[in-house]
Amino acid sequence: MTIVDTPDYLKHLVIYEIATKNFTSPNGPQSGTFASLTKKISYLKELGINAIWLSGHQWCDEKHFFNIWTEYACIRPDRLDESLGSEVEFRTFIETAHEAGIKVFLDVITHGVMKTSPLVMEHPNWFNAESWGMFDYDWYGDHPDLDEWWIETWFRYVRDFDVDGFRLDVAHYRNDLWAKIRHKSKAIGKDIAIIAENGPAIRGVVDMLQHGEAISHNYGLNKSSRILHDPIGYFKDRQQRLGENYTLKIFYKDGTVQDSQENHWYEKERVPEIFWEGYERQTCVIGDVMYENQIGKLTIKNYFEEKKIENIQLKDTIGQLWNSNIELEGIIEVDFRITVKKDKNELQLEFPIRIQDGQLLSTQISCHDGGWIGFPSNENPYCAQGSRYLMGYVGLLSPGVPVFMAGEEFNADYRPLPNLSPNLFGDGVTTGARWLYGNWLDWEQLNDSLKNAMFQDVKRLIAIRHKYSHLIHGYRMKEAIMPYATIDYSSEEILPTPYYYQDEQRIIVVAANPNIDRAVTITFDFSQVLSTNKNQVTVLFGNKTINQQQEFSIHELNKTQWMIEKDQTAQGGVLILEIQKG
Repeated sequence: MTIVDTPDYLKHLVIYEIATKNFTSPNGPQSGTFASLTKKISYLKELGINAIWLSGHQWCDEKHFFNIWTEYACIRPDRLDESLGSEVEFRTFIETAHEAGIKVFLDVITHGVMKTSPLVMEHPNWFNAESWGMFDYDWYGDHPDLDEWWIETWFRYVRDFDVDGFRLDVAHYRNDLWAKIRHKSKAIGKDIAIIAENGPAIRGVVDMLQHGEAISHNYGLNKSSRILHDPIGYFKDRQQRLGENYTLKIFYKDGTVQDSQENHWYEKERVPEIFWEGYERQTCVIGDVMYENQIGKLTIKNYFEEKKIENIQLKDTIGQLWNSNIELEGIIEVDFRITVKKDKNELQLEFPIRIQDGQLLSTQISCHDGGWIGFPSNENPYCAQGSRYLMGYVGLLSPGVPVFMAGEEFNADYRPLPNLSPNLFGDGVTTGARWLYGNWLDWEQLNDSLKNAMFQDVKRLIAIRHKYSHLIHGYRMKEAIMPYATIDYSSEEILPTPYYYQDEQRIIVVAANPNIDRAVTITFDFSQVLSTNKNQVTVLFGNKTINQQQEFSIHELNKTQWMIEKDQTAQGGVLILEIQKG
């Protein structure tokens, strides 16, 4: 018995999310189909993406969420939605994508189905709760027939349609079932990849997180994140778990709350203390499948031993929450559970690590949840919005697997579907909506010179990533070899920290200018990077050097000024150099 590990191809993917009905419009809004999507594969191949996250394939309700058809209002996951096309058209779409070198991942709604689903009538014992206005599967109620149906449903998409893997919405719920699907797929020669929305990323179950390292999420750009001005330093520290720490809250049944971040030294309060005890790998064997879970261990002291605990909540530095009581209202990330043991006057906690050693890092530039409820009605929910700095320096060229939403590549204007509501369940309101899933793509916008320039630049950036894929790809947690680092620079302005990748023959330098009103000049200090005095320089992206010269000594390189044009302009925002070592 072996663990089915992450397929190596995943680290080289550029993942492009498509809301099937809104991506194309052969007959007006929400008329996209598998057939009309197939006709756009040549465009996607030209763009250079090599993976589609398809947010639209199964039988779903037409208006449950935000008053539009969505993949997330699932009626039956084991049926294609007839409005999208036939099984033959679905298979043709996947075959055409594969011929273009593009993999296809399906969205999986893991928690449940619509209350009107035939499954509820056929198998009422499969359901025991509700959320999101839907009935939830009774995943922990010991239903072998539910387990078997779930495995067969998703394995069939692999076996009969040749899909390449899945993106799991919200939670895994059952690691053993997904490990089984991986094993069955491997047995027929298919190495699938499984991407979870939030996690955890567990060896043999989930390979990567969609929200791994997010540039933006529901409410726009994460302006406070270090990733915006130092992505390489950020990834290096994350990869080696530097600065990883946790805060804790203990909720007692009498209403008392202890918070490890508070310090009431002047009051008669007690603050819980956290002691890190390290990690432990737990091999899980269930039937004929195996996976490996990495468990963090904490000891908690100075809590109220005499009080009954209702919930213990951990939080890490990026905001991920773990809970000991997943039955409480509002807790949906059931995979992030804390196991608690009492030992005299202390608590011993165990919890699954969010991104476990060996699993891939990702960079989410944008996704369908941009523009969530409460997003300003006059703003664009896309992340980059024409910024080559955000799209390239932060996203496509960082050492994570990039994920972005269709339209980002040409700075699509946001055009809400006519019936789109700003409210989760519609409520009859159809103005002010900004949910990115409900964006009705207008391909005529590519005729605009500025938008086409963005498209051409994103093509160039993706092509650079592919050309140097042995260096620029997604890296794994705790991976030993990291051929990237930051580089010292001089400029009249404080700029995002430049970085480089290197092998024996070359270094690839990436620098950024986030200013939208002016160009900047920059010089680099190559003294600690290069050791030869005959270095051939090629500008891969951006304007040419001020001093035009093909061969440079280290001294000349250190004196050379490079121009980075203002952001949101053709080949602006980013400078990318290839330096061939002499």
